[in-house]
Amino acid sequence: MERIYGKMWAYAGVSVVNAIPCWLGSTMAIDIKVKANFVKDNNNETSLIKTIKMFFENNYGIHDLVISIISPIPMQSGLKSSSAVAVAVIEAIKHKYGLNLSTPELAAKLCKEAGVSITGAFDDAVACYSGGISFTDNRRMKVFSVCELKDEFSIVLLMRGGRSFIDVSKLKNYAHLFEKIFSLAWRGDIIQAMKLNGISVAKILGYETSIIRKALELGALAAGISGNGPSIFALLKQGDEGPVYELFSKHGSALITSPARVSRPLI
Repeated sequence: MERIYGKMWAYAGVSVVNAIPCWLGSTMAIDIKVKANFVKDNNNETSLIKTIKMFFENNYGIHDLVISIISPIPMQSGLKSSSAVAVAVIEAIKHKYGLNLSTPELAAKLCKEAGVSITGAFDDAVACYSGGISFTDNRRMKVFSVCELKDEFSIVLLMRGGRSFIDVSKLKNYAHLFEKIFSLAWRGDIIQAMKLNGISVAKILGYETSIIRKALELGALAAGISGNGPSIFALLKQGDEGPVYELFSKHGSALITSPARVSRPLI
């Protein structure tokens, strides 16, 4: 496929607080970028891209968009790939046609419409767009804040895609627990919230937790399932990545990255 227009991008991310139980969510952008290109031909467009294209056709009369995605993370992984794709594609179209739109809100709306998200994942869309750590009310599409961790950290990922069926409705039975985890993060203890969220999601959805426990034993400050899985993350102080990276590498595709700083203001 030949590229015929410059590419736009969005960050991938990991969960701080899963938004499904109580609609309150928090996501940490990571320094991995998903990019969208305009091309001459692409026969592998996803339902999400088709939904986005249909929106711009119906509302702006923009036709014949052909878009491809360059992504280092697998789909259905829990690493915010759908939100990142939506943000990158919308940004590319906005910039090409000079449109004035709220990218995170539209990304969340179209992710929900395309059936790739239960809540619309507004927290994911905000972090994928802006960088940093988002705090949102996904029901009301309200951004509470976007912030950053003060110290330098690394994130080690065990990337797993192609999520098989899991009953995420189970998470709604624990709304009160996740409200407390969100409150903990909102008060400033983001790392502890990430730890509690990651372990809780793993147990509620029936994931094996031995790798998570071992990562914590090896020095991870937080570890667990990101999103609804199946990918596992570990947050560590910079320089402490080695043992956890070695552990994750024994079980699949491992990658070391870092939290992404805020790089785009919300509009």
